Amino acid sequence: MTATSVCGGEGEVPPRDTYILDHGFQFNPATWQRWLPAGIDLPDWLRVCSPAAGWPCVTRRDLLNAGANAQSGHDAMGILIGAYVWDSGLPAGRGPVRLRRILDLNEDHTASRLGKALRVLRTEGSLAAYATLRPRGEYRLRGLGASFYTKLLYFLGWHSAAGDQRPLIMDQFVVIGLNRCRNTAWRPFGPWTTDQYGEYLTWAHEQATRWGARIEADVVERAVWEHGKR
Repeated sequence: MTATSVCGGEGEVPPRDTYILDHGFQFNPATWQRWLPAGIDLPDWLRVCSPAAGWPCVTRRDLLNAGANAQSGHDAMGILIGAYVWDSGLPAGRGPVRLRRILDLNEDHTASRLGKALRVLRTEGSLAAYATLRPRGEYRLRGLGASFYTKLLYFLGWHSAAGDQRPLIMDQFVVIGLNRCRNTAWRPFGPWTTDQYGEYLTWAHEQATRWGARIEADVVERAVWEHGKR
């Protein structure tokens, strides 16, 4: 896919299986387990991810499948852990430290708040759940920024969010790409309002429809992210 196709020009749209579902990274389970607080373990589904060259590999497919099956706050916390692992890959860098900071800052509230946000996602939809996780939102987790709570919404709600707006990941590079495509001036580092998140979802879904009847909006999300990163 060319940069021009992201913003409405011509270009080949990559197949979702390889571009999205197989989009993943190797990781060292021992590194992440060592940084988790006592009593919290890597989720079972993360431990059995497909090995690649000796290391496990976590993909969007793994996270989307686990998110679709999540039923509780404990399950949702597993998706949070998996999202940090997926975002960091090898080497893990500061990913485990940042995850531990989130878990320490929120202590015993993490699972309960994520469970409540999950219920909102599945009963009221993507925007309502986004609003609960934003700064001053009812179920906000201290220290957790939009780039990660939108990963949570995407992995937890792609297959199960209420309404007709599937959640998508939104981070600084997505916003830079959106600004270039739409001539907007949104702040790359946020914060982004619920209305802005909704505007992004609408645009991405409309763009996917323009690309083809079977194109999904998360293909647009990654393409815009790559455009923004360039």
